[in-house]
Amino acid sequence: MIGARAVGIVILSSLLTIPIAGQRPANGSNPPHGQQQKGGPAGPGKLGDWLRAHKDLPPDQQQKALENDPGFKRLSAQRQAELKERLRKFNSLPPDQRERALQRMDYWSKLSQDQRAQVRTANQQLQTLPADRRTMVHKALRHLRQMTPQERQQEFQSAKFQSTFSGQEQTILKNLAEINPPADNGNPSPH
Repeated sequence: MIGARAVGIVILSSLLTIPIAGQRPANGSNPPHGQQQKGGPAGPGKLGDWLRAHKDLPPDQQQKALENDPGFKRLSAQRQAELKERLRKFNSLPPDQRERALQRMDYWSKLSQDQRAQVRTANQQLQTLPADRRTMVHKALRHLRQMTPQERQQEFQSAKFQSTFSGQEQTILKNLAEINPPADNGNPSPH
């Protein structure tokens, strides 16, 4: 269940990659070199920006804002329908789950392209595990992410770790445990 929810959040994050009309830094200048991306003069910005900017609007006004967004208008009708459905699902979440989803999107936006690919691959492998094993892997991952790199290595080499988790599970854990970008305050991002 946790894995499916995480994958759902990753999929939902695609909603946030559409450019925001006229998006510019608060000072009105162009974004710094290297931050411009395909999709418009200001690029799509950080994942979560669109939802954060529109989260306090009622759902019907959010949908209107989405439909009026120039980046959204450039998408195919099928893609537009998918994004509208994802927005509807996001708005159906309780407020605490919406906030956690935004935090996960922020986490995702801090990952490099290689790290994102690594997470996608690991999540695909994770989905092949039985539900009880996925739960066990998720619990272990939360535990591992609280450790220093040296503590993680000791855990990976421990007999208990090696006897508890299959080779596939160990690989998933090793790949995902290393991906933990710091939050803005220097503490690990919530997972």
